[in-house]
Amino acid sequence: MRIIAAGFATLVLTLGFSSASRADDLMTECMVTASEKTCQCIIARIPADQRANAILGLRKSNQSVSVSGNLLNPSNLSPQEMQGLNAVVAAQAYCM
Repeated sequence: MRIIAAGFATLVLTLGFSSASRADDLMTECMVTASEKTCQCIIARIPADQRANAILGLRKSNQSVSVSGNLLNPSNLSPQEMQGLNAVVAAQAYCM
């Protein structure tokens, strides 16, 4: 029983750290183009299950702008990146 409890505790801690890490990554990507206050609002509005996709989408968008200076072409996005950017845009609209 102790082994099961220890395994469960390890799993919970791992998932907790993973979620915190995603929030940090999302904040880093968001702050490339927005203020900390706006990013905190955006992150609070993105469901936990969409954060990984939001990070992917923001990274792709930030890379596109930094490399070419042009806005991102949506046809170059994977479905996950598109879902993530949609979540960010919806949250951003609320936070503005």
